[in-house]
Order: sequence, then C-alpha cells, then structure tokens
Amino acid sequence: MFKNISFNHIAILCACISCVCLLYNFKLGYNNRYNAGGDALDYISLGTVLAKTGYYGKAEDSDDHILNDFQNGNVENKSYKFKKHSTWRPPLWPGLIAFVFLIFGYKLLYILIFKVVIHLIGVGLFYKILRLLEYDKWYILIGAFIYSVSPVYQIYGRVFLVEPLTLFIITVFLYYLLKCQKNTRGFALLGLTGALVILSHPYYIFLPFTIYLMLVLSKQIQTKHFIISSVISLFIVALWPIRNAIVLKTNSLIMTTSSGAVMAKGWNKEVPQLHTNTQGDLADEGLVLKEGEEVNVQNEIDASKQYSHSVVQFIKENKKLIVPIILTKLKSAFNPLAETPKPGILETGRVSFHILALLASIFLLFRGADLVRALNISLILSTVLIAIITYSGFRFRSPQFVLELLFIVECLNNLKKEINRRYLSITY
Repeated sequence: MFKNISFNHIAILCACISCVCLLYNFKLGYNNRYNAGGDALDYISLGTVLAKTGYYGKAEDSDDHILNDFQNGNVENKSYKFKKHSTWRPPLWPGLIAFVFLIFGYKLLYILIFKVVIHLIGVGLFYKILRLLEYDKWYILIGAFIYSVSPVYQIYGRVFLVEPLTLFIITVFLYYLLKCQKNTRGFALLGLTGALVILSHPYYIFLPFTIYLMLVLSKQIQTKHFIISSVISLFIVALWPIRNAIVLKTNSLIMTTSSGAVMAKGWNKEVPQLHTNTQGDLADEGLVLKEGEEVNVQNEIDASKQYSHSVVQFIKENKKLIVPIILTKLKSAFNPLAETPKPGILETGRVSFHILALLASIFLLFRGADLVRALNISLILSTVLIAIITYSGFRFRSPQFVLELLFIVECLNNLKKEINRRYLSITY
C-alpha cells in the first residue's frame, strides 16, 4: 500500500497539515485579538500612536482605551493627542504595525494577516537556506515543515508580541549570510539585516557581531567583509540611540529605557530563587532598590539610570551573590526543560524541541560543517553575554528557533553521512 507513496505525496501532506495549523492558529488569534495585554498591548499602542500622530511614544489615551477604540471601530476616525516620547520598546515592530495601519486601515485583523504572511515567507526562506546548504531533499522537507508548524510560532504567533517578527528577521539574516558566504558579495545587506535583528529585539544585540566574528575566525568570510557588515550594523543601530538622545534631551546613548528595569530584574537578591526559563522576569525590578527608595516612573530616562545605578551598587555590596546569580541565569538560558512546567501540547512540543536543539548544539561543538559550527558557537556566546547582563527565558529564546532547527538538520545530515560511510566500508 505504501509503495506508491512518493516524495511529492508526503510534501503535499505536510503542506496540508501546515495550512490547517496556520488557519487554526489564526482563528485563535482573531477570536482573542481584543484580549491583548501587557507587552503585546504596548506594541499595538505604540504602532497606533505612531501612525496617527507621526511620533513614537504615548498618547493621552491609555493603552486600554486605544484597545477599546479598536473593538468599537473608532480608531480610523479618531484623533489622538500625543503625550510623550517613549523608548521603552525597540522601534522595528511598532514601526511595522504603524505601516500596516497606514496602508490597509486600523484593524487588528490586518496585523494578524501580516504576521501570517511574514511567517510563510520565512518558511520559504528557510527552505532556500537548507537548499543552499545542499541537504538531502527529505531533510529539507522535514526542516521546512517543522518551521511552518513550530510550537514557538504557534504560541507567540497568535498574539501581538515581537518574537514572531524577530524569528522572521533572523531567518532573513541567516539567508543573506549564506548567500554572501557563497557569492562573496552583498555584505552591506547582511549588515542591514543584522541591525534589524537588534532593532527588533535587543536580547539579540550580540548575535550578529558574534556571528560575524566567528565566521572570520573560522575562515568562512574575509576580514574586510567582517568589517563591512559590522560597521554597517553598528551605524544603523546607532541611529536609534542618537534619536533617543535628541528627542529625550539626554547625553546618554540608550537603546531602550527598559534596559535599566531589565537589568534590575536579572540582578537582585531573589533571582536565585525566583528566576526560571518560563518566568524569567518574575522577580520585581524594585527588589534592587534601597529600602524606601522610589523610582520616578514618569521619567523613563531617570528611571532607567536609577535602576542601572542600583544594579551596580547591588553588585558591589553583594559580591557573594554574583556567582549564584550568574549560574542561575546561565542554567535557565540553556536548560531545555521547563523550570516551571506549563500544561498543553504546544508547551510539551516546545520542550521536546529544546531538548533536541541542545543535543544538536553539543554535537556540533565537535562535528559538523565549519559554517554551521561557527553559527552554533556564535549563538552560545551571544546567549551567555546577554543572559549575564540581563536574563534569559523561553520567550526571549524563541526567535533563535531558526538557528536551532538548522543545527538539528545538520546533525541529521551528519548522521546520514556516517551511516552511508559505515555501510560502504562493510560492503567493500
């Protein structure tokens, strides 16, 4: 019965399953589009205010009021009064949200559609990435299929968080990296996409540069190409803190004003007890403050500076906690198991994938193609750096799924080569 099943039949089946998963995920997102809250609602608010006023920041209307306006269909014809500039979030996702609203109209449906479109493009790019690496067609199919139905995308693709966009941008970055490495040109575009990774999610501020560096050290690219990509990335990224310094009238170069609070969440006395990879920021940033000390939350710059100063003081005064805090955060950054388990098949699938990715990463430290091994070491180094400075967790790690999936496919490809080699040695 199975003799007549071909590769094309399996490919069609995988495509059908992918479509069903995407449609189901889209339906859940659509049904819950007005239940946004927290970080997701903040991105929608920033995008709306940017589209309506031309300024990046907050309106006098609260985020909840703006969400109610979407639910009541009032956003299109309503004018919002700009209140203050804000740099709490990185700019790329709010900017794209504003772009979608200006082009198509003020409905959250269009943001959901946009996310599906970029995910489908990401699937196509990952398929091309695997083809550029000349893997077996079955591994290419498996990789593209897993990318399309990944638990990571399904968990975060139905809300308005930035992680699905970052996943897509890293996929674009990886695609251009392989194109440049093979054709030895286009490194300016590689620098651009590397900058967009950072402007999408500052958690990955070290990733493009560690990749550039490791590719040079492993002789995958020339030193001049490393310089070109790095300089362009630095120049583009620097435009954002320069803009922040101008509009916020400060001498500080700030990527996001949330950085102070993020550092405080990752550096306080409760981190060894409260930090987990599923609830990495459970610790209150206020724990790092002195007793009775309050933060002026109305002034983002001053609040960020105050938190940063308190972190430095905390480290100076609690030297015995430095190593336990670092070890706790590094364990969470690389632990594939959920330290505070959550129910559901998607969470189980995510943990299973993380286990495979960790095994693949360890394997590639010793075996595998030089290019993929360099990417593996780059991801490890960038994760160590950012986890020590701030903190890590399943949500922040989710966009690196594309790299982890590539590592798994590389291991499968190596396994196939080893089996073929041993079979041939036995045969002859």
